[in-house]
Amino acid sequence: MGHRFVEGKIEGEKEFGGKVFPKTLKPPLEMSTDGVDELAEMVKEEREWLHKTLEAHSAILFKGFGLKSGEEFGRVVEAFGWENMTYSAPAPRPILRHLVGGRVYTSNATPVTQLITFHHEMAWVKEVPSKIFLYCLQPSPEGGETSILPSQVVVDQMEERVPEFVSKISTIGFVHRVSLATEYDSEDADGINEPWKWILDTRDLAEAEKRAKEKFLCREVKFREGGLLELVFGPICPIRSYGGKRVWFNTILCYAPKDSDSISFTDGTKLPESAVETYKKILEENCVNIKWEKGDFLLLDNLLAQHARLPGKPPRQILVSICK
Repeated sequence: MGHRFVEGKIEGEKEFGGKVFPKTLKPPLEMSTDGVDELAEMVKEEREWLHKTLEAHSAILFKGFGLKSGEEFGRVVEAFGWENMTYSAPAPRPILRHLVGGRVYTSNATPVTQLITFHHEMAWVKEVPSKIFLYCLQPSPEGGETSILPSQVVVDQMEERVPEFVSKISTIGFVHRVSLATEYDSEDADGINEPWKWILDTRDLAEAEKRAKEKFLCREVKFREGGLLELVFGPICPIRSYGGKRVWFNTILCYAPKDSDSISFTDGTKLPESAVETYKKILEENCVNIKWEKGDFLLLDNLLAQHARLPGKPPRQILVSICK
């Protein structure tokens, strides 16, 4: 039995294991360009095929369907049938997000002029979303692409290029230390970081420590001078297995230049620069940059594919929805 979606192509798409990445889908010719109801029904009718397509390709880009608002986007997300999930602050770089309505949130509020490195959504939180939808309400006039990458490729190529490093980090793991302020920092040049009192929804120190350990993959919670809260994540092996695939799940890159000393092996030694540079090259060589057009939306398997944001010019507005 065939399906109604029309298969398309985008500039820069790649092929991994014989599967195009991402899979691009467009509307049939007879479909209205103002047909959110028709799209939602088509998703419901083709739900099983769409789920299998995501399983095979890890990323599906939907182009040309004419979604005009966050409300319409939310209705289409709902049609896929996955359970909604509430955003938790994605430590170790917690970023302000707003609930737009229903199951739709604003995206990362870090200034659009800055790079957001490759990551799996909420990778440092104990309950990780399995799927993430990104919807373009307003594309950047220049730059601002979302880059995507299958994480299995990262494992394969790291093992090929720096096997000793992969063996060590898989055996002893690595640690990421991050400090969170008590109050908002108006001079934070790296983004819009939330204070720990907001993230953990408490001002009580003992309760903050309890909630941090319950919510995040942190082994230690330390209160420092000036009200800073230090979270120590790890030891963590960055490689996980999902659906029989080994993926590089936790990044070994710092989220901002000022965090350059925050990541180390569990034994306290620094990660070798050569291995980190190899990791960066693998990301650059294998990623696909999605050039947004208004109304596009992207579905990622968050367990198998990671994403980043290239610097751009404002205005840019991407909305997000995550699923359990």
